[in-house]
Amino acid sequence: MLLNGKFLAGGPSLNSESTPGFFSSEVVNLPLLRQRAFNLRWAEVDSDVIPLTAADPDFPVAPPIIEAITAHISDGVLCYGPTRGLVEFREEVSASLEVGGIPAHPDQVLATDGAASALWASCRAMLAAGDEAITFDPVDFLLPHCCEVAGATVVRCPLEPISGAIPEGSLEQLIGARTRAILLCNPHNPTGRVLRREELQRVAALAVKHDLLIISDEVWGGIILGDVPMISIGSLGEDVARRTITVSGFSKTYGLAGLRIGFIHCGSRTLADQVLEASGAPRTTFGASVVSQVAAVAAMRDGQQWRDEFLQHLRRLRKIGASRLDALDGFRCPEPEGTYLLFPEIRSTGMSATELAGQLETKARVAVVPGEERWFGAGARGHIRLSFATSEEILDEALTRIERWSEAR
Repeated sequence: MLLNGKFLAGGPSLNSESTPGFFSSEVVNLPLLRQRAFNLRWAEVDSDVIPLTAADPDFPVAPPIIEAITAHISDGVLCYGPTRGLVEFREEVSASLEVGGIPAHPDQVLATDGAASALWASCRAMLAAGDEAITFDPVDFLLPHCCEVAGATVVRCPLEPISGAIPEGSLEQLIGARTRAILLCNPHNPTGRVLRREELQRVAALAVKHDLLIISDEVWGGIILGDVPMISIGSLGEDVARRTITVSGFSKTYGLAGLRIGFIHCGSRTLADQVLEASGAPRTTFGASVVSQVAAVAAMRDGQQWRDEFLQHLRRLRKIGASRLDALDGFRCPEPEGTYLLFPEIRSTGMSATELAGQLETKARVAVVPGEERWFGAGARGHIRLSFATSEEILDEALTRIERWSEAR
């Protein structure tokens, strides 16, 4: 593979056994990525920079998805779809949630144009000026942002600085008369931690006790890399399920970011009707493309082999990435339990996250996401975030560049 006219350099961790099939280096189409991969990625950086930034895989999608899209558009009939989404889409989503223990129903599923849009619609439906919504610190900026757009005040619960766990007793202190909802991100972005059953049970018990809603962002739920299982909070009993709104999408697990497809599942028909009305879908100002829903159905029905190989590939790369970053002077990098995000702590380098990220881009020619408050909250200070959803060859080159920069500084 060529990067800016030069072959990618090898490094000490490059294994002679490349991942077969869908995730070999040969399938990464850099010329197309430089045209199409936006959001801080290949199309937005200099041609000699490797972007380990936005969490969007570098690989072509599963063949059944391509086949389904091609078959759907080949007839040339592209009409409006149902307001809540295609029946087959909502049935497949409902069935997949049922596998995870959530008592789901297709009539309580709403197709959305991405998981971010699902968060926005859920917050708009459930929150208003004067409400408070609790989320965590650090956490992906979309959770507090969607609360604020709805008019609510965001109250942040700091996570344990090393483990990323929810400190016992911390949430109770934050609940007040105006608290309306608790927003979760599981698996967690940016730490890569998968929430434990006992943590979810504590959150669920508080929600029931104080009559709170739970909005659970589970867009990373299909990317479990360690031994901690993914547990949806909506699976923890009827009282919890009926007050839980689960949002997710198909960008992380199946690489469909450009199709903008996600969903909302509400734990009761009452919540589902509220979200539908607030979303604007009945007036056609909101909704998911029919073609995108067709692609998502194909992913859920026929994309399992691709997904399983993707997970196998990611498990190998997380070990490579975490171990090599952890060995750098001033870095401490645990292996993520879920997601394909590395979140090393870099305070001992003596640089801020912004300074370090700037040096990596200008001197090592590797782009990363700095742990700035605008992205994740104050709890991300002293960290950077890297996505490793690429080929082993590209990751190896990026790590080699970072290692050379670290040795030279």
